[in-house]
Amino acid sequence: MTDGNPTMKTWVQHTSHDGSMISGTWEATPGSYHATYAAYEFVHIMEGEITITPDGGTPVHVGPGDAFVIEANFKGTWKIEKPVRKHFCVQLK
Repeated sequence: MTDGNPTMKTWVQHTSHDGSMISGTWEATPGSYHATYAAYEFVHIMEGEITITPDGGTPVHVGPGDAFVIEANFKGTWKIEKPVRKHFCVQLK
């Protein structure tokens, strides 16, 4: 399920020496998309609002100042309510 046509930009600002972690900044415009995560991600929302709904789960609304994790193997919908900017750290290995 998707709604609108969200655009996304990602800036990877650091990669660990062994390639197991990356961190950076991500931005997105309003709309929704279905996401499938292969890796663990830590998120800190700097601007905007998102409603994240795990497949078969309860929606969670997040906004500026909120920090949370997305577990590996997460599947669900991200609805960008207001333009978003987030910091992220992803464990790749």
